[in-house]
Amino acid sequence: MSSLGNFNSTEEMGKFDFTMRATSNDLKTVNSYGDMSFISTDQELPYDNEKKELSSVEIFLAGILESMMLTIIREAKIKKLSLDEIEVKAEVRTTNPLRTLKVVGVEEAPRIEEINIKVYYYIDDIKEEDADKFMNNAIDMDMIYIGVKKGFNIQVEFIYQL
Repeated sequence: MSSLGNFNSTEEMGKFDFTMRATSNDLKTVNSYGDMSFISTDQELPYDNEKKELSSVEIFLAGILESMMLTIIREAKIKKLSLDEIEVKAEVRTTNPLRTLKVVGVEEAPRIEEINIKVYYYIDDIKEEDADKFMNNAIDMDMIYIGVKKGFNIQVEFIYQL
């Protein structure tokens, strides 16, 4: 667009587009590239406890948890709340996971059945009921959480701690 064209700043501020790219040159490892960095994995589920690399399901889950935490932190700053601590843990239940290992006789597709998330937090100078209300409102501002909760059975529990 030229500097002489019509520029609608409201429309432009309401959108942000970006791309990612994934490749597999050896058909064993998948590398996903953002603008400045990349992640790599060669497994769908975290079967190997000794392996340092995350599985694709763990990377997916990390994206959800990190986005939730960053959104809560951002929203606390906007509301001028004194969020002192936050930790998020998740448990994932899958069905037919052995299909990812090519086990003979497992014909059904593997699925994420449910994701249970616990958010441990503490906010100074606020009652627990008000803090829980804030937390629920905050995650409703998270685009990742809102997007995945439409397709997955996700339960979130907030645990107010001193």
